[in-house]
Amino acid sequence: MRFSSMVLAGAACSMANGWALPSIFHRQTTPTCMTASETEFMVEIYRKLIAEYTEELGEKYVAKNFVDVSDSINSFIHLPLGGPTFANRESFLEVQSWNQHFPVEILSVDAVQCNTVALQWLAAFGKANQPSKGITIFKTVWEDNMWKVSEIIVEFNALTWLLNMGGSYEWEDVTYTATSPDPATKPLPKAGKV
Repeated sequence: MRFSSMVLAGAACSMANGWALPSIFHRQTTPTCMTASETEFMVEIYRKLIAEYTEELGEKYVAKNFVDVSDSINSFIHLPLGGPTFANRESFLEVQSWNQHFPVEILSVDAVQCNTVALQWLAAFGKANQPSKGITIFKTVWEDNMWKVSEIIVEFNALTWLLNMGGSYEWEDVTYTATSPDPATKPLPKAGKV
């Protein structure tokens, strides 16, 4: 009884002095870690930013200090491996605005550490329509009273992606295109030949 009376008295005094005791029902002003539901929501935001981009989505959910790194993409656009693919928010938003939509399926969310998510995904599209599997690690930051994507690190099967985009490549004197030869039917190299 005494304890509850002290709590009520303390709450009344604090409210009278212009400040309130912290509530378990209200979120702190600047969270450092996402909740499980916020993580699930941000995974879907990531998928939409990549596969179903809209200007409104990008403006709302891409952080001011955004960076994207992908050697898979850098190999296509002739940027140095290991360097940023999109060094800032503006370049990412611009490229995403003219990219065609394509299906991306989130296969699994493999790790969540506070504001960092690691996941696996699959995309099949284009002329070849072959499944290209990828791994993404994305980070979020609390900005403008909401979680936003601040960094994306992504790698994927770039050769399959190339075929899906209508490109081709040559391997062991065989040229692969979106329609021929079918990489699944190519015989394995003989022993001793790499």
